[in-house]
Amino acid sequence: MSAYLSFEWLKFSKRWMPRIILGLVVGATFVAFWAQGSRVFLRDDLFLPRGWLAALDFCSRFAPFFWPVLGGIWAGNEYGWGTIRAALTRRPNRIGQVAAPLIVMLACVAIGIVSTVLAGTIGGLAASGLTGNAAWVNGVWNGDFLTLLLKGALTAWYVSAFYLILAYAAAIIFRSAAIGLAVGLGGTLAQAVLIRFFVDLGGNWETIGLHFPYNYANTMITQVVGAGFAPGSRLAATSSTDPTAAQSLAALAIYGGICLVLTAVAVRTRDVTA
Repeated sequence: MSAYLSFEWLKFSKRWMPRIILGLVVGATFVAFWAQGSRVFLRDDLFLPRGWLAALDFCSRFAPFFWPVLGGIWAGNEYGWGTIRAALTRRPNRIGQVAAPLIVMLACVAIGIVSTVLAGTIGGLAASGLTGNAAWVNGVWNGDFLTLLLKGALTAWYVSAFYLILAYAAAIIFRSAAIGLAVGLGGTLAQAVLIRFFVDLGGNWETIGLHFPYNYANTMITQVVGAGFAPGSRLAATSSTDPTAAQSLAALAIYGGICLVLTAVAVRTRDVTA
């Protein structure tokens, strides 16, 4: 397994796509800070240390637009270039072959979360400096807030990892980067539309819509870090129909587990050299 990981890490260090994705995530965080900072009544959540929670919130909500690109292209292009077909004709450990890149990409997601927090630091300092406020809000930082920050970082990683796994699995199962992107990006957008439509229909349709993966992933970060924002904050706003953090944790684990099982079955049983 270490040989697979070393090879995938080498590819990770040489390719530009991970760097582009990380740059886009950080850039989107700065844009979100600028957009929210332009509204006086929303600025309180940008000043440190709350700015770190805001950065994690933004990162989690941007996840469906960035990480599926990395997962889908990484897996799909290997099949398109013939790399996987050539490797699997030599009878390697197929599970190790497919697990190694996923582990490396999940490490990339972790790097993205850390980069987002650093971006939140810069954004928070810039927001306070440009608006004439103190760089640090007193009375917020304590042991409970630190615990909340750590939970928020893990939540942002968990949600981002789910979207990456979704696209990665689709790209491997169908051996196509395009399908990986379609499932990861298009599927998420379709869920957002269908949830709104099903909720308007009410009844059993609403129940079905509220169990879509997007509903769990989109609200999880708010359930975890919402208590750390300023009272009445828009970032802390929740709905009575929103699932709890525990429900989202379990639901995404189930959906993600199904994707991984299907991927394992596909790579173990299918003739991928065809």
